[in-house]
Amino acid sequence: MSQVLLGVRNLSLRIAVVALIAVLLVWFLGGNLLPRTPTIAQSAHQLGSVSEGVEVRLVQVVTPLELLPSEQVTFCIELNRARGGWEKCADQDTLVDATVLVDVPHATEASVYFAGRMSGATSWTIYAVGVSDSKPNARATVTDRLEAERQLARLAAGLSLQTAEQSAAARDVLLHAGDAPVGQTP
Repeated sequence: MSQVLLGVRNLSLRIAVVALIAVLLVWFLGGNLLPRTPTIAQSAHQLGSVSEGVEVRLVQVVTPLELLPSEQVTFCIELNRARGGWEKCADQDTLVDATVLVDVPHATEASVYFAGRMSGATSWTIYAVGVSDSKPNARATVTDRLEAERQLARLAAGLSLQTAEQSAAARDVLLHAGDAPVGQTP
C-alpha cells in the first residue's frame, strides 16, 4: 500500500474511535445525540371495546428554548386505534392550557371531554372525543377555566352542557345568594 492510503486508513480509524468515545460519553452522561421534544402523556382513557375501540390521551409538549418565541408548552390529543400505536390527531387546535380528560359514562356513545384555551384567547373551549372521531370536536365556548371545570363536572355527573345564558344565570344566583332583597336593609 502506498503511504497516502495508509495515512487515510489511520486517520479514518482515529476519527471512528473518537466518534465512538463521544457517543459512549453522551450515553453515559444521560444525554441524547438527537434530542426530541419532551412530551408528558396523561393516562389513557379507553373508549369502546378493547378490540374495536380507541384509547385517548392528552399529551403536553414542551418546546425546547431554542425554538422559542413559540409557545413553550402546548397540548394535543393522541389516539390509539385497535392497539396500532399512538398517533397525533390531525388538524386539531393548538392549545396552551388544558384540563384533564373526563369520562362521560352516561352518554349514548362512549366519549371523553376536556377543555382547552388557545394562544392569546381568554375564553375556553370544551371538546369531545368519541370512538369514531378523528380529532377533538368543539362543543361549547365558555368564559374562563372555572366555568369550563364546572361544565365538565356537570358532564361527569350525567348532566348536559349549559348554554351561555343558563351558565350566566347560574353564576348570578351563586354570586348573589346571600344578598338582601331589593328595598330591604340587612
